[in-house]
Order: sequence, then C-alpha cells, then structure tokens
Amino acid sequence: MTYEAELAAFAAAAHDDLGRLLVEAARAVTDDALARIDPDGASGVRAAHVPVIAALDAGGSRVADLAPRIGHTRQAVAALVRDLEAAGIVAVRPDPADRRASLVALTEAGAAFCARATEVMRGRELEWREAWGDQPVDALRAGLARLAGTPRP
Repeated sequence: MTYEAELAAFAAAAHDDLGRLLVEAARAVTDDALARIDPDGASGVRAAHVPVIAALDAGGSRVADLAPRIGHTRQAVAALVRDLEAAGIVAVRPDPADRRASLVALTEAGAAFCARATEVMRGRELEWREAWGDQPVDALRAGLARLAGTPRP
C-alpha cells in the first residue's frame, strides 16, 4: 500500500499550514536581519546563535539557565556558546557565586553586534510600516504574541 491519498492530503494541508508559514517567515526574517547586520558573515553569528545572545542576562548567564529559556538542551546551548566564544561574541568566565559554574557574558564585539541588530530590527519594522501601514503591523505583532503566549499590552 502506498498511501498516495493520505500523502497528497497531508502535502496540500502542509502547504498552507500556519505553523509552517510561521517557521518559514521566522527563518526568512532572521536570515534577512543577519544579512543586513553582517553582510560578509565575518562575525560568525548564525541564526542558531541569535536566541542564545537574546537570552543573556546583562551580568552573564549560566548555560543551565539559558537552555530552558530558549528551549534547547544544555548540550546544544553549550555547543552554541562555544561557537560564540570562538567568534568573540561572548566570553565564558567563572561564576563568582559558584566556582563550579561558568557565566556566559557578552563581549565588546557582542555588544556591537547587538547594537547593529537593534538598528536593523527597528529599520526593518519602519520599512514594513511604510509598505503595509501601522494597523497591519500592529495586528501582526499582537497575533504573533498571542500565538506565542506572550501577549503585549
């Protein structure tokens, strides 16, 4: 049995599935932002690194605390942190509160990356507002926040 009908129905449903479209949109938006922030890729920051950077506390964060914030395992976050450390975006240092643990903190290069990313995100939203208008952008933000379970006022 080849299950052609089931496969065809699934493929048709998946084509317009909102979840798939959201994932593709998120990937496209992130890829566009990274291309604007770092056109030649010199920073070494990839899309997988962005959630780690965004989840960092100002004074540094433990990998064990970052993992649940971004929905990854400790091992996956540790690997991403190693990449970011090698790229000079973060530094890993002993945690003064617990010498057995380490803190991951932003470096000067990481702060510069974040500053550029902030400019890009704000500029991109202005582009969307000019192209689509304020109301559709505000509605998109509100709808996405509801779906994510993080409603905005």
